[in-house]
Amino acid sequence: MKLLICSLLFAASIPAFAANETHPQYVGSVSINPCQDAKILADWYSKIGLETHESGGGFYGFFKTPAGPFFFGIHPKRSDAPKASSASVAVVFRIGDYERYISEVAKRGVTPISVEQDGEGRFAHFRDPDGNEITLWGN
Repeated sequence: MKLLICSLLFAASIPAFAANETHPQYVGSVSINPCQDAKILADWYSKIGLETHESGGGFYGFFKTPAGPFFFGIHPKRSDAPKASSASVAVVFRIGDYERYISEVAKRGVTPISVEQDGEGRFAHFRDPDGNEITLWGN
């Protein structure tokens, strides 16, 4: 995970890469197809600050970033959904005041399974109810 973040930071610091329209400029959305009721995941994600609104059995939301809008979707559970998730989604959310944010998340009943710190910042690692890896990254 840290290698991916360092690679992205390095690549974004190269002007020719950042200006190249043939490469993605930022992550614009995360979309989850759950193995269980979408509301279970929506409730968990609200505890880490991602507010969604129900629509057609799914939960969707967005917020603005300096790079552009970020869309987040938890789709309705499909009738052919597996009984357990492949836990193939891994998402890193950049946060502001790390200590305060993690404290607020803990008050909502969500605690990290591990934490670490390096030259790029501090990382709190979680697993959502489907088993997907979620990291909150800040200073």
